[in-house]
Amino acid sequence: MSISTFSPDDTEFRTAAGPTIFEAFEYSAAVQAGGFLYVAGQIGLREDGTIPASDAEQIEHAFRRLKRVIEGAGYAMGDIVELVSYHVGIAGNLADFTRIKSDYIAAPFPAWTILEVAGLARKELVIEIKAVAYRAP
Repeated sequence: MSISTFSPDDTEFRTAAGPTIFEAFEYSAAVQAGGFLYVAGQIGLREDGTIPASDAEQIEHAFRRLKRVIEGAGYAMGDIVELVSYHVGIAGNLADFTRIKSDYIAAPFPAWTILEVAGLARKELVIEIKAVAYRAP
């Protein structure tokens, strides 16, 4: 089985210091192993790197970033077989999450695990989404 990695190099994923978040923290946005694509958690940053105050806007940006990584690696959102979402304040953002998710995820639906967490990498963040996609090799 071959293993390869993919990390976008565009400005949306760059840090204030210049390198991408993947270079700065030494990880890959996605790893392809056989027909599977394992996508690292995506957070809800705007393209300029700022964090929206609105939970709904963070969720929208997290899905947009997830889509960018998946499609950049040559897969499609319809290839997602597992979705995991990490929520800070789940009672306040799950309704927005499910509404926005329906713009990106269609039937047949992937397995979905929903977790409430105490915090994420930056204190203002309320959402992180990771996924596994599959396409027959």
